[in-house]
Order: sequence, then C-alpha cells, then structure tokens
Amino acid sequence: MKKDIWNDRPHSNVKKFLKLNVPPENAVDIGCGNGRDTIALLEDGWNVLGIDKENVETIIREQLTLDESERFTFINCLFANMKLPKSTLIIANFSLPFAKIEYFYLVWNKIKNAILKDGYFVGNFLGEKDSWSNKRKNMVFLSEDEVKSLFKGFEMVEFKEIEKDAKSSTGKKKHWHIYDVIAKKK
Repeated sequence: MKKDIWNDRPHSNVKKFLKLNVPPENAVDIGCGNGRDTIALLEDGWNVLGIDKENVETIIREQLTLDESERFTFINCLFANMKLPKSTLIIANFSLPFAKIEYFYLVWNKIKNAILKDGYFVGNFLGEKDSWSNKRKNMVFLSEDEVKSLFKGFEMVEFKEIEKDAKSSTGKKKHWHIYDVIAKKK
C-alpha cells in the first residue's frame, strides 16, 4: 500500500471492512481529508467519491495511479449541502461529529438513504465522555444507545467502543471516546 505524504494508513475499521472481501463497486468517503481511506479503497478496486469541506483533491490525486485517478471523483462542499449517490459503501471516519448539530440528522438520513440494500456504513461517532464534549458545543457527541438507534434496518457487523488518551490532528493531547461501526443495510 502506498504511503501518503503524512504516512497515514487507513483507519482500522476500513482495514476490517476490506477483509470482508465485499466486491468493489461505488463508495463515498465523507470527510475524506488527506485520502487515507479513499486511497485504500481505490487500491482495492472501488470507485470512490471523496467529499470534504476543504479542497483536498490535489493532495489525494498526487498519490494515485492513472487507473485509480480515473475511478476517483471529488466534491468540495459542506455535509449539509452534499447530494449522495446510491452506493454500496459509505465511509465517515472522524467527520460526522463535525457536522453542525442542527444538520446532523439531516446528514445522517442522506447517508442511510444513499446506502443500497446489502451495502455498508463504515465510520465512527464521538461519545459523551470525549474531552471535547465540554468544550465544543457545536459538535455532535452521542451515547451508545443514540449511536445504535441510528442503525435501525442495519445488521451490526462490528460495534466497538474505544476510550484512550492520544493526540488530535493538531498535536494536542486529549481523551477520545469513540464508537467504531461497521454495519450492513438489510
């Protein structure tokens, strides 16, 4: 697997999803950032639409082969404004908590409606014990029950609660409370 310019690897839930050997079709990576998950999917043969509020298309394309680049599309927009195509897979790692609170359920319904029957959601949510929950009032923090209630009509392939102290992308140490999810739509 190629290393990107930050030496990142795909998130662990994406690695686990790829081990399920789901035949590659169309995927969406919401909040694709520097492309760590997008690139892994492209390398596995998926067609990927990357969506991010930052214009990161060039950063990602610089890391792709010609074939991968032809299977990659990018849209620069806010989550509330995105239009999602019907897809076999939607990934949202460390992105949905940053959707504005007033738009979270609108965004979530767009995601649920875009996943095809027998398609997958792979992503995560921040829990109420996350240290940012007291400081960042416009972010979304959910209880375990609230996260699980989002997945009515899905089979839970993996649900993992993680609590750890580690650095954020800005390099500051914080307490993480994360719910990692892999779910298949019935």
